[in-house]
Amino acid sequence: MELLEEFLPYAQGCLRHPSERARLAAILTQWASKWRGKHRLFDYSRSHHGAFLHFNQLMEGKWVQAFTFVATKREGVCLRGPEPDRGRKAHKFRHNPLDAAPLDALFEAWSQHPEARPAGHAVEFFLEETPDDVWAACLEEALRHLGA
Repeated sequence: MELLEEFLPYAQGCLRHPSERARLAAILTQWASKWRGKHRLFDYSRSHHGAFLHFNQLMEGKWVQAFTFVATKREGVCLRGPEPDRGRKAHKFRHNPLDAAPLDALFEAWSQHPEARPAGHAVEFFLEETPDDVWAACLEEALRHLGA
């Protein structure tokens, strides 16, 4: 949770309205509390492009960024995923390839939401455009397809 505490102030600073800042805190707290287990962890990074809270999962002995919350001053806060390089990673582990089927299934599920914006081999959900029930549905789909 300490990585969430590092990410949250920067991400909230990317939002205009105080109500959206409180909403972001509630959504991220819910996602972080459900993303628990010995095969799951968080990673935080920050650059001149923005801040990134990565939700990682151990899949077949390999750590994979399942999806990422992205905060930028220009665009605000969004959820981007599932892992857009899953095809490259399957090739990278040629002798022990990554089975990207769970990530592909998550991509298909998230793509069905009208709020999902295409982002290459991933989709994006922007905080200000996505209602709370869709955030809850996306979380449940992530847990279902990636193993709860």
